[in-house]
Amino acid sequence: MLEILKQELHNFKTPLYRNSVYISLASLTTAVAGFLFWAIAARLYPAEDVGVASAIVSALNLTFNLSMLGMNFAIIRFYPEYKEKAMGSALIITSIAGVLFSVAYGLIMLGSQSFKELGWKFLGIFVLFSVIGTLYNVLSTYAIAKRKAEHAFFQSLLFAGRFLFLFLLTSMGALGIVSSFGLGLLLGLGYAVLMVGLPKVELDREFIGDAFRFSLGNYLASIANMAPNYLMPTLVLSMLGKEETAYFYMAFSIGNLILFVPNAINTSFFVEGSHGLKNMRRTLKKAIAFSYVYLAVAVVGVWLFGGFVLRFFGEGYVGGLPLLRLMVLGGFFVVVVNFSITVLNIQKRVKEVVMINTLKAVLFLGLSYILVPRMGITGVGWGWIGAHVAVAIAMPCIILAYLCHSNS
Repeated sequence: MLEILKQELHNFKTPLYRNSVYISLASLTTAVAGFLFWAIAARLYPAEDVGVASAIVSALNLTFNLSMLGMNFAIIRFYPEYKEKAMGSALIITSIAGVLFSVAYGLIMLGSQSFKELGWKFLGIFVLFSVIGTLYNVLSTYAIAKRKAEHAFFQSLLFAGRFLFLFLLTSMGALGIVSSFGLGLLLGLGYAVLMVGLPKVELDREFIGDAFRFSLGNYLASIANMAPNYLMPTLVLSMLGKEETAYFYMAFSIGNLILFVPNAINTSFFVEGSHGLKNMRRTLKKAIAFSYVYLAVAVVGVWLFGGFVLRFFGEGYVGGLPLLRLMVLGGFFVVVVNFSITVLNIQKRVKEVVMINTLKAVLFLGLSYILVPRMGITGVGWGWIGAHVAVAIAMPCIILAYLCHSNS
């Protein structure tokens, strides 16, 4: 038993576990810093400015995701083969996408009365920080692909310092909050340029040809994966009202945050698998086992202390505890689905990834739509579990159908 324990402790020095720790720390830092940022903004700025700024920052986050075009998956999967050629191409493609998406989205926002008064200065700031944020994400992925996830963590630490700018830019109103957010991204980007480095920025046709289908498929899959998270607050709001939506949003956000450790292990497993991991099946079993041990501890923690955490936001937020408990229990099925998707990505079976994520999104939204009117926000939790259980059961059938179609 002692020998096994020593062996497992030794495994924590391997790239898989070391990078998992740094990716987890980066996710945790970003989440905690986000709460701190908005808590300080709410005390320094009028509620109207905070409302406008939150909409702009949400739009910025959306443009970051859209502008990646699935290149975050392609960088990790193809870096071992193409090295800096992959990064140089990704920087050009995502930068152009960042400009196009942010200009289009910014012009749409300027058409709204809420943003019209900010003028053209808003558009310039929006486009600038959209491109900076996109490059920040690309270089963070670059560090992870190079098995140097500690740099992604230090990037997140510098980004966390964005709250300091809030004290200096109060005279700018809503744009002061947005600029503080963007300057935090700039600090993280500057660190990445200095410590991770910039490859030669040029398009590599061979990489683009090899990665295009893979990145496009994962781009569509990631949109399907994100869509329910963006749409669910609107669905709950329309069915249950503002107060219940607030309780839902906090419980749902904390539930997703708790899954940051399994998600980090999964990302690290993707990196190692892309580098030609030996004994993939054995490593996969260990990664899932470690994720399950963490989730078992998380379940106990949520059952014992979940109410105290939610009460921190206000007494009424304890109403989201049943949803939070279901989210964490559903994590055991989420781990199986997410690791299976990663294995498919390592094998470049992108069509199946798209099908699985689309099925999961449709089931989650559909089940929630049916259950929320009957069960309140707890219906979202059962929809979450139902969608992942159904996908876990359906995955072998999807893969078998794809293989039969490919061989015909």
